[in-house]
Amino acid sequence: MPTHTIKGWHQGERAVHAKLGFADEVRMSYKITKTYMPEQHQVFHTSNVPFFPVTILDEAGRPWGSIFTGKGGEIGFVKSPDESSLSMDLMTWERDPLPRIASGWGNEEILVAGVGVELSTRRRNKFAGQIGSFSLDECDATSVHLEMNVNSAVGNCPKYINVRELTPSAKPNPRVVYENLRMGQDDRLPDELISFVHEVDTVYLGTSYVAPPEAAEDFPSHVGMNHRGGLPGFMRVRPSDGRTVVLPDFSGNRFMSSLGNIEVTPLASLTFLNFVTGDILYITGEAKTLFGEEAEALMRRQRVLTTVTTTGYTFVRDALPLRQDPKVTAERSLYTPPIKLLNEEASSASLQSFADTRVTLTKVDLLSQDLAVFCFETQGTGLEILPGQSVALDFTDFVGPQQYAHMNPWKPTSLNDDRIRTWTVSSAHVNGQTQRFELTMREKPGGLVTGALFAVARKLRESMPHVMGDCRVLGMVVKLVGVAGDFVLPPIQDSPSAAAGKKLLFVAGGIGITPFLSMLKAIRERGDSRDVLLLMSTREPTVLLNLVAEAISPLPEKLKLVVHVFSSQEILDLDISGVEVHKHASRISQSFWANGVEDVDEREVFLCGPPEFNKAIQEFPGLEPDRIRSEGFNY
Repeated sequence: MPTHTIKGWHQGERAVHAKLGFADEVRMSYKITKTYMPEQHQVFHTSNVPFFPVTILDEAGRPWGSIFTGKGGEIGFVKSPDESSLSMDLMTWERDPLPRIASGWGNEEILVAGVGVELSTRRRNKFAGQIGSFSLDECDATSVHLEMNVNSAVGNCPKYINVRELTPSAKPNPRVVYENLRMGQDDRLPDELISFVHEVDTVYLGTSYVAPPEAAEDFPSHVGMNHRGGLPGFMRVRPSDGRTVVLPDFSGNRFMSSLGNIEVTPLASLTFLNFVTGDILYITGEAKTLFGEEAEALMRRQRVLTTVTTTGYTFVRDALPLRQDPKVTAERSLYTPPIKLLNEEASSASLQSFADTRVTLTKVDLLSQDLAVFCFETQGTGLEILPGQSVALDFTDFVGPQQYAHMNPWKPTSLNDDRIRTWTVSSAHVNGQTQRFELTMREKPGGLVTGALFAVARKLRESMPHVMGDCRVLGMVVKLVGVAGDFVLPPIQDSPSAAAGKKLLFVAGGIGITPFLSMLKAIRERGDSRDVLLLMSTREPTVLLNLVAEAISPLPEKLKLVVHVFSSQEILDLDISGVEVHKHASRISQSFWANGVEDVDEREVFLCGPPEFNKAIQEFPGLEPDRIRSEGFNY
């Protein structure tokens, strides 16, 4: 039977709703939370779920995320005698928080909250309440029985769950590799654990709400557990202290239960799982949620994020008795936004931010149906753009502000769309500051911003072709967010050696030619003595070869350029004066690499293309990761 009545959002949740500007819209949404488990939740927990991330508190009141699972990772270790009870027969392992913390318990009930996730279907349901009884098997210290009273249950948003199939692992071998439960002021996470955080795509966020005395009757103390998912690398660790984990907040159901708890009780746990290896990292720490400009000062273009400064951690290898086949890649949620790096992860020399700076569209050159050059000009502000760097532009004024929607299966990427886009500059600027720059871009299928830009370009070509050479009359003005990027052409004297600085290998996949256009133009304008080998894979060979010809025309005497074009499309003969052009009706292959790039060890290597292209090239023999400068994009 229900043990309490939910009376609304507590003060922390209300505060977060107000800060984000939707308090009125979610005022009554708390009613979706039940004080008991509906029958479908009972069936789900007992019949569908192989593990439960669960929040419990240690003796100091710090949240920890424990992993509850059955023997051998089998489903069915949970029973639900009634709508307010869960009975579990668990297996555990050394230094999981449950047995460690439970050893100090008395007879009092222990606050608990968990989330059951069926990763193969994205279904998930949350529960919260108290552990009423707990016992260890006298003959098997890894076996635990507990009884739980449930007084809160809610189904929750599935949209950031990465789909994966898990199977029981017959012989996990848990072993503690790192542990520091009470970190000193200057302690850092080991480098291996920082890399672990950057590599996984799932974390379970545990929080607590310690009720102020005046609110305890209506909003009693409780804990919470939530799922967070994204692309590998979406969570970042601050390099400056080596212990603060930054967790960006994505558009969700707007309940804000976890952030509301942190608003009142600034503590949190993070439990990271690698489903292929079974490794688990448990973290507890001091938590704070940043909003607006304060958040963007830490992570550009991120208006809400949570920081967890680690105060204790445990890393157990090969612990989870469930595994994902390493040969099978998880199915990424279509709602997941791209990875954003922390501002401090980019060198100050490669990052320029701008306030109230706007740029005007001045020229459009439509090269093909979905490839064009757009020229922009600043309104009085000078820019320093190194060859290969990119600009970020905010198109909110052009396409309109983002509209909230909980789910949008027709256009899932729209839910976290901040209207900011980043492109590599294809023009070259080698003589100090400039007020103009060119962007060579491809229309992204279904893309909001590129779709709108190309619609304008096609309309101009159809109705007002004379305006394409000077578009100022359109009055299309957008905000300049910043100039950034370390994928730049270094001056010869800054290269590891003079020989390496003179001999370059550019490898471009499709529109990945863009930074190389800028670099080639810069080489031409500087009059550098360079030997450049360009490998270009494209479905529009003639168009891109014309861009290369334009970039190096007139060909400087000190530039030796050899171009290899790889395409399944017909490659027309194109005479670029002074340039060797070789045509290949295939992809860039390892056999070509072995026979056609004999002096690769003597060249600085630059690689730019979509992720799968970059990955394939990086696996070629003789290309150690530390020898490659790479740049990628997702379309």
